[in-house]
Amino acid sequence: MTKINEKIHVLTDESLGRIKREYVEVDRKADVGDRVVADGDYREVVAISSRRGICLDGDICLGIPHSYRTLEPTSIVHIDGERYKMVDRKAKVGEKVIITERVDFYMDDMTVGKVYEVINISGEEDVEVMDDTEEKATASKSGYLSLVSLTKENKHQKPKAKTRGYKEVKNLIHHELSITRQDIQEMINVAVINEIKKMSEAGEFYKIASSKIDSIIKDGFSDRGNLLYGFKERVSQTISDEVGKRIANNLNINVELKNQ
Repeated sequence: MTKINEKIHVLTDESLGRIKREYVEVDRKADVGDRVVADGDYREVVAISSRRGICLDGDICLGIPHSYRTLEPTSIVHIDGERYKMVDRKAKVGEKVIITERVDFYMDDMTVGKVYEVINISGEEDVEVMDDTEEKATASKSGYLSLVSLTKENKHQKPKAKTRGYKEVKNLIHHELSITRQDIQEMINVAVINEIKKMSEAGEFYKIASSKIDSIIKDGFSDRGNLLYGFKERVSQTISDEVGKRIANNLNINVELKNQ
């Protein structure tokens, strides 16, 4: 059984109109027509010699199998910065297809390796597209492969992975580390005290109080010079709210643990 390595190479596929295609390294000897990577260069095997090993394009021969890696094409191609998987199934209206072969005269004005959007279904498995002359043309099922976007699939999977990771961290905090909600609250209290101390030493309280009190006085006397009502309470609440916001922004704490 051929062993497949995880290393992926993105190369131009000449058989598909020079489209970018993913290749994987496999642990086997190369055959004629295979592509290999040797010393960072990509070559095609043009001949096999019992005396000289594999012969590559460019008059290069390699006699030691482990001096090169055999590459096999995958079903994944790169189109306009996105990854697509080529699937052998009937395409639907609105989906994209890639032409792999012009199997009849209806496909004469289509390009191998080019992507077309399906605008209609023709017969059992054939599809209609706008060809290179901007005319409707039928692409036979044996001459195209459907394209499935892997980029969209990965985008849909990210939130699930993020949620799963969050739950794992949450369970680790609660079960493995035995940290309770009370422990978290105590840590927050200590952090808040330290933050208030730093703000006080830096003169932040004076700056906040000065600007907020000036604003309250201005608003209080703007209504026909009436005296301020609840001046002390308003100043206290305003400064408290402002300090709270600054502490929250600095600490950036958002903890959620289930009740015990």
